[in-house]
Amino acid sequence: MPQTYVFDPVWEKETERLRTNEAIWDPGTFERLERLGVAPGWHCLEVGAGSGSVARWLAERVGPSGRVTAADLQTERLLPLAEELPWLEVVHHDLCSDELPEAAFDLVHARMLLQHLPDRPAALARLVRALRPGGVLFLEDTDSSTLFRTAGSEDFLQDVRAAGYGLMRQSGHDPRGGHVNLRLALAAGLDDVTAEGRVVMVRGGSDQARHYMLWLEFMRPRIVEAGLVTDARIDQALAEMADPAHHWLSQVLISTVARRPGAASARGAATAEATAGTEVANGNGNGSGNGNGEIATAGAGS
Repeated sequence: MPQTYVFDPVWEKETERLRTNEAIWDPGTFERLERLGVAPGWHCLEVGAGSGSVARWLAERVGPSGRVTAADLQTERLLPLAEELPWLEVVHHDLCSDELPEAAFDLVHARMLLQHLPDRPAALARLVRALRPGGVLFLEDTDSSTLFRTAGSEDFLQDVRAAGYGLMRQSGHDPRGGHVNLRLALAAGLDDVTAEGRVVMVRGGSDQARHYMLWLEFMRPRIVEAGLVTDARIDQALAEMADPAHHWLSQVLISTVARRPGAASARGAATAEATAGTEVANGNGNGSGNGNGEIATAGAGS
């Protein structure tokens, strides 16, 4: 029977894998959040918060008059953030089964999460219900077809990519999940639905390249056991990834943005006042603000 999630959240190198993933994608995510107008006083939900870089950015942006809820299956990496930023709440949550507070957030964001889930329409419906009318849904998932494309060779690392992603698909990962998010948002009847893709040129030996090396290290036992690629070839591929002479494309990360139908949220409408120095009302919020709340008893993927 297939696994339900590709990666092991308690793998000894999982924190490093998450942080090197942030090194690839955070700059573009932060740029898009700025464009969306995240401002003091907003209430934001980060689902599948990982090691917390996006949750931190949101908390610093909304300030003490706002609130950020960071949800994940593994909360240990997030708890220090809640101690540092009291208006950031960490919750243990499983998007596959647990409900969220309804109409509670001005922004809901999830990156590289939905493409791992078995019932994405149900997951998206939960996220939409968590938005206030007029609130923003911001989803980011990938199309892996560009990964390891390089000017040097059509075959560069394509054997390990095919082996690894083939096994990931068996574990429920959709290598074109970013396309599906757009289709789901349109089918859900959301307003102002848009999508765009971005890629990063990765240099061998960089922190960004390290992310792909960790991906291959994690997948290695399964790849070898399946007889898809030899140990010797994986050693060679890791050396190629570590070589600064090599440059390659990342996956395409597709950003889908939409709004829940209805009037704009009160806090969103008050953004101009907030940026002009007027205090934004904190609203009814959710959670006690103790930094260690709980929405439900099960966990959420990272």
